[in-house]
Amino acid sequence: MKTRFSAITLALAAALPFPSPVSAADEPALEAVVVTATRQQRRAEDSLASVEVISREDIERAGHSSLVDVLQATPGVQVTANGGPGSNANVYIRGSEARHTLLLVDGIRVGSASSGSATFEAIPLAMIERIEILRGPASALYGSEAIGGVVQIFTRRGQRGFQPEVAVGYGSDNTFKGAVTLAGGVDRLRYSLSAGKERSDGYNAKRDPAYWRSGTRTSYWADDDGYRNDSASGSLSIGFRERDELGLNFTHSASRSWYDASALSYYDSYLDKTASTLGAHLRTQLSATWTSTLRLSQSEDKLLTRASAAAPSRSQTVQDQLGWQNDIDLPLGRLLLAYEHVETRLDSTTVYRENERRVNSLLAGWTADIDVHHLQINLRHDDNSQFGAKTTGLLAYGYDLTPEWRLRGSVATAFNAPTFNQLYWPMSSPTSYYGNPDLKPEEALNRELGLRWSRGAHMVELSYFDNKVKNLITNNPNPAQSGQQVNIGEARLKGLELGYTLALGGFNLGAGADFLDAKDEDTGLRLTRRARRSGFLRLSQTVDRFDWGIELNGAGRRYDNAANTVELHGYAILGAYAGYRIGRDWKVEVRGNNLLDKDYELARGYRTPGASAFINLRYAPR
Repeated sequence: MKTRFSAITLALAAALPFPSPVSAADEPALEAVVVTATRQQRRAEDSLASVEVISREDIERAGHSSLVDVLQATPGVQVTANGGPGSNANVYIRGSEARHTLLLVDGIRVGSASSGSATFEAIPLAMIERIEILRGPASALYGSEAIGGVVQIFTRRGQRGFQPEVAVGYGSDNTFKGAVTLAGGVDRLRYSLSAGKERSDGYNAKRDPAYWRSGTRTSYWADDDGYRNDSASGSLSIGFRERDELGLNFTHSASRSWYDASALSYYDSYLDKTASTLGAHLRTQLSATWTSTLRLSQSEDKLLTRASAAAPSRSQTVQDQLGWQNDIDLPLGRLLLAYEHVETRLDSTTVYRENERRVNSLLAGWTADIDVHHLQINLRHDDNSQFGAKTTGLLAYGYDLTPEWRLRGSVATAFNAPTFNQLYWPMSSPTSYYGNPDLKPEEALNRELGLRWSRGAHMVELSYFDNKVKNLITNNPNPAQSGQQVNIGEARLKGLELGYTLALGGFNLGAGADFLDAKDEDTGLRLTRRARRSGFLRLSQTVDRFDWGIELNGAGRRYDNAANTVELHGYAILGAYAGYRIGRDWKVEVRGNNLLDKDYELARGYRTPGASAFINLRYAPR
């Protein structure tokens, strides 16, 4: 049964309150701080950008099964997936392309140079301490890819004392999850080490076609598409002198997901994905007002595709990264000066004309709070060895109308460098996909207005954005060369985001609604797989040892093709969770997803999970 997500549902979403991921209790123990919006620590309430913070407690309380699930339930984010758990997922922020979403893990760029997208589906929740989601262009801070926004993941970190944690769970589709974390600190030493394992039989993700085939199986794609993941992460830091620190950190995630590749093949096709990071940093206090941080890091994104008994295809992206950032407190405001160098190498079974690129970047920024005025200015210059130089900027201003009301506005430019596939994919025929080495970067100009009201436990926030993207890379309209990639596309992404939160009397309540108009400017048609309307409702409560919550997430109809002839129906999904603490150190958690067993699609021909349940036992000495 299909469900249409109508204006009635959105009206309810706007009328009832909803706890944003920032809210964890009536009175949070610590003030929420964000880094991604400015590259410097700043109180979330002072941010001039649209940003969400999802803490470890929020992740555990909601009981989501994957990072993709967490992002899907976040304002301004829409997700599509081609299959079951661990399958390829695309993350769209404010209607932008998936390749316009930048992924950072502990400040390290992670992603594929061939496709331009990041493997969000390969990163398990077990290693995540918190997530920051910045909505809106951020190339003036981070360079290429950040046209739609930035997702930054912060991994587990140790604090003073000893904080071990063990979690084991089992659920539908024979799903098993286990994770162990050992973290702590002594004097000025901090450490953390986490390891996780996930296994699932999955479900039959591909819908059967109209025809049948002979053989031992009764129908095409009759098998379940399973998933497995092994992960580890760790960090070590030591302080010397009062504010100086030397630190190391790493993450590693290796997964395999099975899928149905061909109507004529019985081969059990699979994808092997590896995402890893390795980093070191030295932070030193040069003076009472000047902090300098030097970072060396490397990320790897590896994909192996085995669709048949023939040799598999392979693509491996390695990014070597050097960063030097200086934060300087001025008599008026705070200054940011930084240099970055990134070398990207692509190793693949596909032979590209070029397989390396280098980017040198200089950036500067200034933030200030002057009485009722709030300012942020950023400027960045990127010199790319493939296409030359690009300069982007951001200007944001906020004004406190009263102690409870703040009006803000911003304008920003952004860009996205062409991927190696778009530039150099070899041509097999003029009508098959092939690259174009003369491509230019995609460019964007975004304007945004926001209004926020906050009083006690209440907060209402309204944001309007208008993001115009030009030089979009798409297929050549010439039928004789329809496979060639060219810079001819233009898109207009306009939208309205509305959210309300309330924490009162042990309850967290809230609602949110997004209205998106994402169109191809050349054809006037809607961009594929972007819903015009999406929204959510959530209610949760903590009473002594017991906590519970219920949530409704939904989206309106979308189109699966550029011609807007194949419709994907809207959906509304109900979920619930409950937890009970046994003594001081043990907790039992239960989660139910899609409780009404709605049948819907995020991509044509691929099922999404039906009703499911998961139970988890957690040991965490307090």
